Amino acid sequence: MIDWIFEYSPEIDLKVKSVIPEVLGIKVKSLERISQGEVNYVYKVETERQMLLVRIARYKNWPDIRKLGWIFNKLEQKGIPHPKILFSDTSSKYFRFGFMITEWVDGKDGMSLIREGTLSRKMAVGKIAETLRKVHKVSIDGFGKFNGNGKGEYTTWEESLFSFLEDSKYRKAAGDGVYKENLNEKGIQEMKKIIKKLNYQPKPVLTHQDTTPENAIFNGGVTLIDWDNAIGSSWIDDVAWITFWMGKKARRWFLEVYRPQEPLDLIEKVEKIIHVRLAITLIPYYLFSTKNYRAVEKMKRKLRRLVLI
Repeated sequence: MIDWIFEYSPEIDLKVKSVIPEVLGIKVKSLERISQGEVNYVYKVETERQMLLVRIARYKNWPDIRKLGWIFNKLEQKGIPHPKILFSDTSSKYFRFGFMITEWVDGKDGMSLIREGTLSRKMAVGKIAETLRKVHKVSIDGFGKFNGNGKGEYTTWEESLFSFLEDSKYRKAAGDGVYKENLNEKGIQEMKKIIKKLNYQPKPVLTHQDTTPENAIFNGGVTLIDWDNAIGSSWIDDVAWITFWMGKKARRWFLEVYRPQEPLDLIEKVEKIIHVRLAITLIPYYLFSTKNYRAVEKMKRKLRRLVLI
């Protein structure tokens, strides 16, 4: 047994059915495992009173359930829609690395609506930008991953950007020669060159770090879900995530609604830094965590375009 992974077994399904009555005092009518998660095991649960979402941590210390509680509390204070936490436990009493129960968020995710033709990509990005403009008013004490008190690991943005250099999966990928043509080193040098010219010193704010339409539930408004990757960083991180997956047009759609004070030239350069970092770090993620080898090759091609073309 790997000590940092809670491997899936059908016993988890049975445990969920017994835990909910114990901690919430309500009966379970039906249960559906909606994803055998890369980060969580996620269940949609119908009870005698309401629909619930149960998230069971797959990895040790990730996601940080205390951090999620802090985030949802801040969103509540700002009047930003979010899943309400009904119960959380960070011990191993019920599940090895803890779990959380939240209200089920009704609606459909943005990508499903786009595929159906009932929501345009431009409208989806604009609505997400509108919500993120409020999210980015939440300050973080420092950059990078933060704890249940909103305290980040790093004092500067640049430190947090290069924190992946100490990540064991990245180091293994680099050591095994996964990055052809030394693209990782060339990407790092490209990042440093842009940073040096910019002299950009952003304020650390709450950033979602996975702001694609799949993680936005449309239900009259927009509710962002899946906050596991949230960190303290520049607000530009979140638009960079969108453009990484949706292309440059999405930047224009986003900024038309967000209306930032920063000039477009700066935003584009910071976006390039984030894109290079994403490509570098997603390669070991897909290679070792999800074993999605097609995605690995796709990220290699993307990194090559970012660095060499």
